[in-house]
Amino acid sequence: MKLLGNLVLSLGILFSLSACGQESDTVELNITGADYAGTGIRAFRVKNPDVPDAYGDGGSMAPYGGGGIRCCYQVPKQWHEGLTAEIEVYYPLKGKNGDEMVEDLKKREAVGNVTETFKVPVPKYRAPAEGTLWVQFMPDKEIKVVVSDLSPDHEDFPGDVKGWPVPSDEYRISLIDRDIKLAEDDLQSATGSLEELTNNPTKKSLKLYWDTYEKYLKEELEGFSGYEDPRFLSDLIRKSKRNIADSKDEIKKLKTYKESLE
Repeated sequence: MKLLGNLVLSLGILFSLSACGQESDTVELNITGADYAGTGIRAFRVKNPDVPDAYGDGGSMAPYGGGGIRCCYQVPKQWHEGLTAEIEVYYPLKGKNGDEMVEDLKKREAVGNVTETFKVPVPKYRAPAEGTLWVQFMPDKEIKVVVSDLSPDHEDFPGDVKGWPVPSDEYRISLIDRDIKLAEDDLQSATGSLEELTNNPTKKSLKLYWDTYEKYLKEELEGFSGYEDPRFLSDLIRKSKRNIADSKDEIKKLKTYKESLE
């Protein structure tokens, strides 16, 4: 019995060592994406169609932007015919404000497409697989995946779509309009501040300025005795005039750039 027990133990150790020595036939790749459609991506996930619990999460990205490097997704070391990946995508909610976005979410929930899943063929890649699984989001919800250790801007990138996404003029103009609106709001605020400080600088308003600076820009209060110090008022007026000039200059530059795109 003792001899039989030793034999069983020896075989168990042998099999364990053999299993440890076996190499995996898959490779873990990083995951990242790029949005060529200009819609932006709220989140995405790459799933293995044959192994439901095997997936890797991708990050979010702005329109015409790229995502960060995430981990991980497994692919075979050797590519084979019929290899696919499932891409589950959470597209951004539509709407100009919170209420409209909530309404869009309710509509998606009602039809069961809060996220959408696409089965995408994985093109042939160099063996053994290495690098990153690139997920390229194209117009009309077309998706391409590429396995490569090169980025899309490299001349030898194996994917059909090369280079980084290029924002459309329409999208660029929308960003410029947004920045113009912000600059105009700053101009209006600075103009109102200058008018108040010049015509009616009450102790209450000066104290509010002082408390704000003390909380966020305390170093700029050095040399002043307090909010009633006349030099503090003069400094506030000077800064308001400078902010007005800067805002006007920014608006002028943005409008000139917008005109060049139209």
